[in-house]
Amino acid sequence: MGQRYYVDPQRIEALAGRLEEIGTLARSMTEEFLDELAPTVNWPGTDGDFAEKARPQEQKERQTTKDTMMSIRDALVGITDATLSQVRLMKDTRDRNIDDIEQRNSRIETHGLDGDTGGTGGHGRH
Repeated sequence: MGQRYYVDPQRIEALAGRLEEIGTLARSMTEEFLDELAPTVNWPGTDGDFAEKARPQEQKERQTTKDTMMSIRDALVGITDATLSQVRLMKDTRDRNIDDIEQRNSRIETHGLDGDTGGTGGHGRH
């Protein structure tokens, strides 16, 4: 016989809740970082040789940093959303299968194993 498959949706949901907290923290950190980064935009200067040479590189690094932080945040949100979606799918599948089993058990109790409704000498439970 194969190995038994077991999943605990409540535990996964609890862990996904932690992922949501991490995503919220990442979002907050990103916003704070971008807010604190804004006043530094003129640090390389606006005039002169240094500003002319340093500004393009500084702007490129600034944008790369912004993009990286936002990508990390988006990845965390995506992982959390996908995890919660999978938990919902597991629960729906579990609930549907339990309902199917209960319906079949009810039919067996009502009609017996062979579906005999009672008069033809079937072998069902009565």
